[in-house]
Amino acid sequence: MKLTLLSVILLFSGYETYRFLIYSPSFKIKEIRIEGNRDINSKDILSLLDIKKGENIFKVKLNHAVRELRRLNQIKDIDIHRDFPDKIVLNIAERIPIAELDAGDNVHSNKVQLIDREGTVFLGKPRKIPRILGAKSSLRRQELANFLSKLMAVDLQFYERISYIDANNPRRIKLKTNQGLVIWGPVEGETEIQLKEKLTYLDLVMNDLLKNGKTFDYLDLRFLKEGKGEIIVG
Repeated sequence: MKLTLLSVILLFSGYETYRFLIYSPSFKIKEIRIEGNRDINSKDILSLLDIKKGENIFKVKLNHAVRELRRLNQIKDIDIHRDFPDKIVLNIAERIPIAELDAGDNVHSNKVQLIDREGTVFLGKPRKIPRILGAKSSLRRQELANFLSKLMAVDLQFYERISYIDANNPRRIKLKTNQGLVIWGPVEGETEIQLKEKLTYLDLVMNDLLKNGKTFDYLDLRFLKEGKGEIIVG
């Protein structure tokens, strides 16, 4: 009899606690705070959330909210949590673009197609980064993303001088820099050490040409092996 009475008391206590948490105005959402987003408009984020002010904070399905936000490819990582008693907080980590893709006729008002180090394509605001021409397949785009990532690690200044990359011929990749056109050749499989050796040699040749007042239409690096060989000046 005592056990039954105790069970009833616990059940009643639990039900009253539940009613308090669900129906108390103290737990109605007053603020949905979004942090970390720089390019993504907060309104676009809110439009994907099935969360409204005035809703009970315990009724919010956080996992569902994360799944919905994953639809924005520009978001790399999300942390969403309840800040009791009446706030929902979202911390957004956006993808950092490494290049812009030539989208052709596939334009989206004031946004362009971007690609990050992982090869993920997403829409974002235009910015001063290399533009990739060609490379329509995901495999080619990934190869170029890997190449640019290594290039940034080895020589950030050279990466920043690139205006576009012509990848229409994967065996004859061309880089347009503010100093001239560089015919790089294939980029798949090159290590950071190989890139550094090639860039060191290129820097020597380019400085010598500029020092002697010589002009050129292009520099062809396809015959360099491990920093040795010759650069054809055209």
